[in-house]
Amino acid sequence: MKFSLIFFSNSYPEDAGGAYGAISEFARFGDANGFEAVWIPERHFHTMGGIYPNPAVMAAYLASITENIRLRAGSAVVPLHHPASIVESWSMVDHLSNGRVDLALASGWNVNDFVLAPNAYSDLRNIWLERIEEIRNLWRGRPQSYPNGAGAETEVITYPRPVQPNLNLWLTATKQPETFRKAGEMGMNVLTMLAGISLDQLAEKTALYREGRVSAGLDPDAGNVTLMLHTYVHNDIATVQRAVREPFLQYIRTSLLSHLQGGAVSAGRSLSEEEIDGMAEYSFERYFQTAALFGTVEDTRRFALNAREAGVDEIACLLDYGPSLADIRMSLPFLAELKKSFESVDVSA
Repeated sequence: MKFSLIFFSNSYPEDAGGAYGAISEFARFGDANGFEAVWIPERHFHTMGGIYPNPAVMAAYLASITENIRLRAGSAVVPLHHPASIVESWSMVDHLSNGRVDLALASGWNVNDFVLAPNAYSDLRNIWLERIEEIRNLWRGRPQSYPNGAGAETEVITYPRPVQPNLNLWLTATKQPETFRKAGEMGMNVLTMLAGISLDQLAEKTALYREGRVSAGLDPDAGNVTLMLHTYVHNDIATVQRAVREPFLQYIRTSLLSHLQGGAVSAGRSLSEEEIDGMAEYSFERYFQTAALFGTVEDTRRFALNAREAGVDEIACLLDYGPSLADIRMSLPFLAELKKSFESVDVSA
């Protein structure tokens, strides 16, 4: 099992010395302790994640303060951008990081995000999938044709040319089983989460992903399934409960409201605060027991082993969902211990 760090929500501006202090500090920690990557989201117009409107800009800064950890868009919302713009920005980061760039590519879901590309929303899934091959070709230096300002089809090659000749890509997939199969058929990795499903249900989707790779003539075991999990590891379970309960409840409430307002979920009517609180309580209990990396090193190791059995190759540890900066700092040595336990012990037994 591999481990990486992923970010999405809180900025901790007062504790961290600015909106981006926490991600900078934890990226350095990941770099020093051998974590695979740091994932940077793209999010617009919302307090949850809104400090990350352009992950390439954040990655360019992190390239200057890290040496080995990979810098990943997690995820770039493809329908919001011209493919050439995505490749140009991340090629710059590839140079600044000496070839440490990977991209997860998402379709997007929040209707308000699409003020940046309103005509794309109605066909976002097809646009998303069609542009992936364009992104690959542009990265490889293959000319692509687009209309210029006069409407004439014009072949372009993007610059700077990246350090890496090929781009390691993840397809962001959550609910739709066919998306997992599609990722396999396209020879991509998968970035996913336990969005209302169990590890057993995820195992069915990872099996579809492997089947997709086989159907494309690819090694089924070569692809990488990355699972995002809310994370807090400590040797005292009472400390875990204290650190994560209220922040995570608030995170769930904010997330529910975001999905309702963004059109991803429809309740058919307005929900009362009591109903939202009840949903948050239910979600917290489920997440704590079955869908998050919460607990001692031993607890979280067992969960990680179960995730591996479900077809997961990497866990992306979401840190900034609300615990205090002091609490996160306190948990990091235990998270590093968890990661090291998979390096020093044969977990196949």
